[in-house]
Amino acid sequence: MVVFAFLLVVPTAAYRHGDHVTLLKRVQYKGMRTAWSEMEGSLTPYFGVERTIPIDPIFDIQKTTASQYKTHDPLKIKFSFVNDRFLTPWLTITDGRGHYIHNIYFTFLYSGHHIKRVKVDTDYHPRENLKVPPKHINLIYHWEAEVDTDNQLGFTALIIFTSIGGWIASVLSVASYENLKNVKNPTSYRQG
Repeated sequence: MVVFAFLLVVPTAAYRHGDHVTLLKRVQYKGMRTAWSEMEGSLTPYFGVERTIPIDPIFDIQKTTASQYKTHDPLKIKFSFVNDRFLTPWLTITDGRGHYIHNIYFTFLYSGHHIKRVKVDTDYHPRENLKVPPKHINLIYHWEAEVDTDNQLGFTALIIFTSIGGWIASVLSVASYENLKNVKNPTSYRQG
C-alpha cells in the first residue's frame, strides 16, 4: 500500500536533456478526422532543445484520403504531447480562403526533469490569399524553465523557524531573569 501511494506522488515522465518527447498528431478535413498517429522521432521535440522543424500536413490528407487536397477546403490539425497529457486545440492550417498557417510555436514549461505545461501559439503566412498551399509549416519548439514555489513548504519552514526562535528567546529571557535575581539578592558570606 505504501509503495502504491508513493507511485501516485512521483511524476511519471522524467526526461534528460535531449530525450525524445512523444508527439502525436491528427488532422481534420471535410468533417473527417484521422486517427492519432505518432510523428517520427526527427520531427518531435527533444527535451530542453530549441528546434524548428518543417512539416507538410497536406501530405497526410492526401495519404489518408487518397485524393488531392482542394485549396478551398478548411484544414485543421491537433497535437498531443506525452501520451495525451498535453493536448492542443484544433489549429487551423488553412481556412479555405487562401490564408495558411506559417508557424506553430510550442513553448514547453518545465521544472527539473518534468514538463509542467505546453503553450501553443500560431502565426499565418505573411502573404495573404495564396493560390497554392505552402510546401510546409514550421513547428518551433521553445523551452522555458519554470521556477517552483512551494508555498506549503515555505509556510511550514516559517512556522518551524518562528517556533524555534521563540523558544530560544524564552530560554534566554528566563536565564537573564535568573541572573538579575542573583545580582539583586547577593548571598552574604560570613568571615570567620
